[in-house]
Formats: sequence, structure tokens, C-alpha cells
Amino acid sequence: MAEKYSSEFKAKVALEAVAQGRSVIEKVAEKHNVSEDQVIAWAAQLHEEAAKIFGTETAVEADDSLVEDVDITTEDEEFAYAVGHGVMSDTLNYKKLIFWSTLGTSLVIIFVIGLVYFSQYSLFEAQKQVSSQSSVSDYSELKAQQEQELNSFGVVDLEEGIYRIPIDSAISRIATDQ
Repeated sequence: MAEKYSSEFKAKVALEAVAQGRSVIEKVAEKHNVSEDQVIAWAAQLHEEAAKIFGTETAVEADDSLVEDVDITTEDEEFAYAVGHGVMSDTLNYKKLIFWSTLGTSLVIIFVIGLVYFSQYSLFEAQKQVSSQSSVSDYSELKAQQEQELNSFGVVDLEEGIYRIPIDSAISRIATDQ
């Protein structure tokens, strides 16, 4: 004849079996004087219907019509404040907070300054490279070459007998010939 067990008893045995695992089902069955098959069946039933247990709670929480106001009386002022505001007070370690905030801020500032210096250096190097390749330097070289030609002796066309003399010498010669 099968014995009748209360739902509380079944839940207690099933929870104990589930909590301890399959290796101790035999011990749980002996402890409560039931068969191993019965413990396994109750654990399986608990496992299958566990979602339903929490499902009814969610439905009750979602229904605002079932919410009621409750007045709590306590002598602990900190607890009363926490319940009234929905938070517990937290004691902060201000020394650590200030230290880490200062350190983090300093590191960010140093990083930003480094980026600024790097960008300025890169810009300077780029300008230097462009200026060395620019037409201004080509113009300066051409001007220096022309100055050298104007201030030196040389042959322009040997067959025609055309020679080059410095401009100062040419001006002096013209001035003395007249």
C-alpha cells in the first residue's frame, strides 16, 4: 500500500536530494524512510514545476492592484531611512576615492599633453620636409648660381669670341673707356 505524503514533506525531500546530487539519493531515501525511486520522482517533479513556482510570483509582482502600503515601525533610524529611500547608506573611503580620481585625471592630462607635443613635433617635421623640397629653396639655389656667374670670368661662346667678365669689372671698363 502506497503511503500518502504531504506536499511540504515531498518538497523538503526533493530539495535535499537536488541540493546534494545523485550520489547521495540513497542516503536521503534512508534518512526519510522512502524509496530511492520515490525521491528521484519527486526531484524530477520539482525540477519540472520549478518554473511554475516562480511564474506565479512574477504575475503577482506585475499586478499593481495587489500592491498594498505597509507602515514599518523601528527604532533603528538608519534602517528606517534606508527603507524609506530604497537604499542603504554607504560609507565611502574618501582618501582612496580622491587618490584614484587624482591619479586617473593626472594620467589623462599627461596623455593629452603627450599627444599635443607629438602632433606639434610631427607638424614641425612635415613643414621642415616640405620646405626643403619647396620652390623657395630652388629659387635660392638658382639665385646663388646666377650671382656666381655674374661675379666670375668664363667662356660663353669660344667660336664667336664671347667671354664673360664680372659685372663690376665690366662697369669699371665701360666707365674708363668713355
